[in-house]
Amino acid sequence: MDATQWKPFVEIGLLPNSATQAAQKLVVSTYRMVGLAMLTVVIVVLVGYIAVTAFYFFSRTWVAPVAIAPSDEHVVALQSSLATQLNERERLAGELAQAERSIAAEQSFQLQFIAAIRKDLENRRTALGRAKRLSRSAAATRDEIRETNGDYSASTFERMNDDYAAGMIDRQAMLSGKFVLSQISAANLTLAERQAEYDQRASDLSVQAQSLDAILANRSDSTALSYDILEVARNYENSKLALAREIGNRDRLKTAIARQDEIIGGINQSAYLRALADGAVVALVPYANLGNVHKGTPLYACRLDMIMCRRVGRVLDILPGEVQVSHPTRDLTLRGRMIEMQMSEPSAAQESLLFAGAPPLWF
Repeated sequence: MDATQWKPFVEIGLLPNSATQAAQKLVVSTYRMVGLAMLTVVIVVLVGYIAVTAFYFFSRTWVAPVAIAPSDEHVVALQSSLATQLNERERLAGELAQAERSIAAEQSFQLQFIAAIRKDLENRRTALGRAKRLSRSAAATRDEIRETNGDYSASTFERMNDDYAAGMIDRQAMLSGKFVLSQISAANLTLAERQAEYDQRASDLSVQAQSLDAILANRSDSTALSYDILEVARNYENSKLALAREIGNRDRLKTAIARQDEIIGGINQSAYLRALADGAVVALVPYANLGNVHKGTPLYACRLDMIMCRRVGRVLDILPGEVQVSHPTRDLTLRGRMIEMQMSEPSAAQESLLFAGAPPLWF
């Protein structure tokens, strides 16, 4: 060591200390070692991140276990949708029941209506027969009475004139006789009116019977209908229209309920609700990985992400319905399916990822 280098320090009493020099060397060495270690850690972490990212970019065997709870947002949304669809089905079922009751009421009314029309037709035909017989009897009786009254009036009129001319009766007696003859003429007119009434009654009953027969035969009739028969026909036509309308409404409601049942069945078959109802252990699988997942495929869990793996269960079933799967390393949501698992190691269901088919790195 050059003494002149330290001469100024020696003159003021500052001599080099061997302990201080050793400490300085230790600090420098430690700093270098720490820096090297930190650099090594950074490199290892960077390499590991790149390796993991690259692995999951190419890996098609990972699945993501999930725990299905009643409070899960997917379950809540599905149950809310299911409740809405069930309420809609109940409303449609109520309308269908009302339509069925309306159809039964209209059919019962029409059956009773037909029976009443047949009974009324029978009564009117019976009345028509009586009216025709009365008309014929009245016509025959009227002819006999008119002929008898005519002969009686003619002979009586001649005799009264002869008696009055011979002075055998006075004027008052002759007028009384003529009054009696006028009453006989009035009786003839009354008989004619009565016969006309019978004829008109028979004609009305004939028209009514034809109209009722046309209603029963469900055909249009050119004969003009009376007011009461027209009202009867209108009620029957209104009932047929109401029945046709309710039958169409019933068919529409049945179709709507069938569609509603399909919707409800689809919701009930959704993976989340099935898993919740069965208490199943499930995992989410993106479509890209689904080709490596089948019934009976073994499942593996790894302690260090991709190494130190062990078999923890197998795939029981692939559930219907589409789900959304979060990618393990990328901020990306994938579409996929849900699988049901049978775990030989139940705690493995709490792992963030499992691997299907084989360990990811084969060890």
